[in-house]
Amino acid sequence: MLNNIEWLVPSDDKVKLGGEDSEIVVSSRTRIARNITDIPFEIKMKTDDSIRLVKLVRSVIGENIKGKYLDIQKISPLEKESLLECHFISPAFLDIDKPAGLFILDKGNISIMINEEDHLRIQGLSYGLNLTNISSEVFDLEEKIGEDLAYAFNETYGYLTSCPTNLGSGLRASVLLHLPALVFTNEVEKVLKGAVQIGMAVRGLYGEGSEIKGGLFQISNQHTLGLKEEDLIESIVKLTHMIMDIEKKARNVIFTKARYEFEDKIFRSLAVLKSARIISTDEVLNLLSAVRFGIGTGVIKDITLGVINEIMLVSRPANIQLYFGEVLEEHERDVRRAEYIRKRLSGKSKITKSK
Repeated sequence: MLNNIEWLVPSDDKVKLGGEDSEIVVSSRTRIARNITDIPFEIKMKTDDSIRLVKLVRSVIGENIKGKYLDIQKISPLEKESLLECHFISPAFLDIDKPAGLFILDKGNISIMINEEDHLRIQGLSYGLNLTNISSEVFDLEEKIGEDLAYAFNETYGYLTSCPTNLGSGLRASVLLHLPALVFTNEVEKVLKGAVQIGMAVRGLYGEGSEIKGGLFQISNQHTLGLKEEDLIESIVKLTHMIMDIEKKARNVIFTKARYEFEDKIFRSLAVLKSARIISTDEVLNLLSAVRFGIGTGVIKDITLGVINEIMLVSRPANIQLYFGEVLEEHERDVRRAEYIRKRLSGKSKITKSK
């Protein structure tokens, strides 16, 4: 199962593709919703409709696109949790009780949920502030699939979706930001309120309903109706640059007034990660936040963002179990997680591609 996340366990070259500010802008993500014209929407869908939808989409995708298909009803709960941790599926897909599937393209950065809230949810993920490029890839795929499937469309409302907030382009674009300096200076709430006031949503690491931890904030558009895709993406990119500038100014203030205190926090966090014999998921996120901050400010020079991103991903509860190939109780997970992190920070235990 961990083979599925090899693209998301990045080489440092892939992190660099996201630009020099990849420490602040962790990732960019695009998701578009589409429905098929002659199949009922979710609220009126029956089991036979679900089966027909999955078969239809599988036949179209299988003929045109290289990748791997997973039947969501046939994989284990642990594997589903891993897919969520890797951002391949939404929280709603964990407990889905109707025929549904997931298609992951060979490249690994784009996936298609079949029969979630909408018939199709096509989504792409990229490191750093790369929203324009990943959105282009997703829309190219959507257009390719649309050559064989007729999407539900209205001249007035655009693409028709199960939730009215997705009407129009059906596009949700987001960036995951790391803002430790704004958290420390108590400015983050004011900045994020400003984002909400201009029509953005602010959420945690896994989107809607998830908690905000480790100084990580996901910012996305709330509405799509009446907005052109390129304008929506441009507005998020502009907002991201504004927030990045404010974060950088806060960092300068911190290092002017309390440099030694912050360097102490950074190196203490790194020391715990290198030495701990037991460590929880939440503690890892908070410690990694400090180390990530250290890398971004040049305080830490011998650890790369690629390593930090890998640890953040693999140390999640389901992924750490799949990494070791065992179903583990919480305490044992904490022990094994600490073991993995110690070895990874010493240069060992890197995930490698399968032969």
